[in-house]
Amino acid sequence: MSLHANAEKLFQIILKKRKMINAVFCGQYLFIALLIGYTAFLTFGQTNRDMVYEWGVTSGTISLVFFCLSIFPGILRRFGRNSKVTQVLLLFRRQIGVTAFLFGFFHYLAVRMLPILLVGVPINLNPLPFEIFGFLTLYPMSLLFLTSNDYSVKRMGVWWKRLHWLSYVLVWTLFFHVVLQRMSIWSFIIGVFAFLEVLSWINLGIQMRTQKRTKSLLQ
Repeated sequence: MSLHANAEKLFQIILKKRKMINAVFCGQYLFIALLIGYTAFLTFGQTNRDMVYEWGVTSGTISLVFFCLSIFPGILRRFGRNSKVTQVLLLFRRQIGVTAFLFGFFHYLAVRMLPILLVGVPINLNPLPFEIFGFLTLYPMSLLFLTSNDYSVKRMGVWWKRLHWLSYVLVWTLFFHVVLQRMSIWSFIIGVFAFLEVLSWINLGIQMRTQKRTKSLLQ
């Protein structure tokens, strides 16, 4: 059986299991909510603070991975690549985006907000640029999270799409947030996605100009 046939077969299986996969995502949201509550309990009791911090760092990494997955289909389509992988990611793009936000929100709570609110840890915005780009990523992303539902799509109309264009900016604020902390494989990965995002739009613009020029010549 060819690779294309295997991909098609896998895609059909995923389509049939779509409700179950959506249920898994919902279970994941519940898990994160419970984890936030447990983390608040540990932070208030001032126990296992190192473990809570590590959870926060890990959740930030997971958030970055899901964010990259959420913008990957758009990048591929603007490059004219439409594979089964793209279609699968598009099927669950909303759930992937919500997951990216929730893990990012937990990252912020565990590393910064809960220690400040529950333990009285002083607010330390050092290094300042690193903190600023973190805020510029999380808070606009919360708007995308709150409008990631069918009701918002219907009520907001064209403004929904305009609001969600923020993701093209957030990939850069996330890149600077990560790279200003330290150079790592994760700063390299988000940097690659940020540049691919720009290149994909340039490629789309060139394609549209070429098509327009060709159309005018044929008329």
